[in-house]
Amino acid sequence: MKLKLSNVGRKNLVIFSLVIMLGLIGYINYSLNRQSLLQTSSELEQYRMTMLEESGVMLDLLEEDALIEEMEDQDAKDQDTEKQEEALEEGEKQEEKQETEDVLAEEEAQIVDSRSYNEVVGLVNETSAEIAENITNRETMKSSTYFIESRLERDKKRSEMISYLNDIINNQLTSEEIRGEAQTVKLDMITSTEKEVLIENMIVGKGFNDAIVYLTDKSVNVVVSADALTETDVAKIVDIIRRETNIGMEGITIMNKK
Repeated sequence: MKLKLSNVGRKNLVIFSLVIMLGLIGYINYSLNRQSLLQTSSELEQYRMTMLEESGVMLDLLEEDALIEEMEDQDAKDQDTEKQEEALEEGEKQEEKQETEDVLAEEEAQIVDSRSYNEVVGLVNETSAEIAENITNRETMKSSTYFIESRLERDKKRSEMISYLNDIINNQLTSEEIRGEAQTVKLDMITSTEKEVLIENMIVGKGFNDAIVYLTDKSVNVVVSADALTETDVAKIVDIIRRETNIGMEGITIMNKK
């Protein structure tokens, strides 16, 4: 019985030893195969590179990379050139715009400088004649709203004239001489407007139902609401005008509106 157990133990030991040996042999074989595979891969890569160089493929690849880099550099240069051209073009446009503005400013300056005192006064006199014509027009007097309409027309024309004078005064290109003359004319018109209102109120205070007055530096036109004018009525109106203005009898026109 003891002999049988001893044989069994030996068999087990032998089997175990064989398993250990097989595992060790397998590991050694795996290590050798792996090292051989790595070495083979490195040699294969080196061989592939050598073949590429010999066949000119590697050179083509390098040349292609160089060409791509050169094209990228050229694109960058082209973009810089394009930006410079755009900046130059924009500068030229700005220069042309400035030249145009300078020409227009010069033309405007010539127009402003060409205005003379006589031209300004001429326009004022023309406007004054239109207002006086409207106020003393017999056809206009037939209207039942004559006084209202005449005042509106007078004030409108005078407002347009003052606006014209303001354009001259406020224009930076206007010479100081012309500006001063325009300011003088404007001040005279404002003064006349104030005196017109004063004289109208004073005439109504003398017993007339209504009155309209248009005053310039050399003449005055007066229309009163009355069927007729007596010498006494005319004397009253003339007295008011002489006291409030320096206009002589030759410059006074008095009319009645029935």
